[in-house]
Amino acid sequence: MLLWDEESEDWEEALSEVTPLRRKRIALAGIAMAIESVRPSFDEVFAHETVVWFQQTLRRCGAELERPTSELIGTDEFLDELHSLVDGDSALGLASLVMTVSTYVDCLEGEFSAECTLDVLSASYEAVLNSERIGRVTPEAERQNENCVRVIETQRELIFGSSAVAGENASG
Repeated sequence: MLLWDEESEDWEEALSEVTPLRRKRIALAGIAMAIESVRPSFDEVFAHETVVWFQQTLRRCGAELERPTSELIGTDEFLDELHSLVDGDSALGLASLVMTVSTYVDCLEGEFSAECTLDVLSASYEAVLNSERIGRVTPEAERQNENCVRVIETQRELIFGSSAVAGENASG
């Protein structure tokens, strides 16, 4: 069991109380935060093509939140590009980032549930965890890693922060 699994046990209930749009925003912020958390930096660890693709994708996903069209993400071409990234980049954490975006896109086809949001956040955490190169991954080793702890705390703030649940309900 990962530290993330222990720490996120009570997150689903809180996520079920916010709107699907808010859950999408939380998930998307989790992806962006994972990318920003890669050390020494995303630009230094990943291939240039991977960096550019993820930058464009985060912009596309943000635009999709404002005006849903399904023309920007989720197409066969988009998913082919996503899955082909691992062929040209062997950076640790990339497979988890690919899973993160794939899960996010898959969840857009239905109501973006609390479970979908957790799946995206979990894969985002795993991307950072994998990039940290911890020898033997245990909850205790993760607790000793400042970056892993910070990612979990930031995700918790995305969910439980005052702007996340204040005034929102599941109907919007």
